[in-house]
Amino acid sequence: MRCEGFALVEALASLVIIALIGLMLVAGATTGRRVWERNDTREATAEELDAAQTTLRDRIEQIYPATKTDENPPYIDFRGDADQVVFLANPAAAAQPAPLRRYRLHLDVGGRLLLSSISDLADPGPMTDDQVLVSGAQQLEINYFGPTLPDMQQRWRRVWHDQPALPQIIAVRVTFEPGDHRAWPDLIIHPRTTIDTACLLNPTTHHCKGRA
Repeated sequence: MRCEGFALVEALASLVIIALIGLMLVAGATTGRRVWERNDTREATAEELDAAQTTLRDRIEQIYPATKTDENPPYIDFRGDADQVVFLANPAAAAQPAPLRRYRLHLDVGGRLLLSSISDLADPGPMTDDQVLVSGAQQLEINYFGPTLPDMQQRWRRVWHDQPALPQIIAVRVTFEPGDHRAWPDLIIHPRTTIDTACLLNPTTHHCKGRA
């Protein structure tokens, strides 16, 4: 009877050990899956931010500094504020050849970082083509570096309106809600051209020669 008792105890102990091993395997698999999911999430987030920054860099580097002559002195068709910027640039390569487009980078009330645009040949009106770059953003902050009238000092500025040239550098920063682990890398962009070299002012009409 004692042998049978020992055998029963050993069998029960073996079952307990097997059950514990099974639990450990399940826990390990669950932990591994969670790590894998976190890595996938991080990679997707990094790809999202990288795609947004690539789009912005491509458009802003290609800003076209068209001269506006409706005021004296003439100024570049560019309007930069701390929370949005409006500019002319070529469309994306996939949409070319096509006319210049007027772009507006801004944050909507729902926290979407939007690059809105409309053809520069279209009638004036709201921009209806919205490209969502990032969702769930809390704040958009834009700064501009370069000399402006009247001081013409090289420094960072929060506003860039009615100036004879584009900023030399445009810095775009996006922040997210507390608890959102996304981090927007500093985006520093140098427009390739800052002045309208094709504009030769007519001293009589104060318009660019050859332009309406």
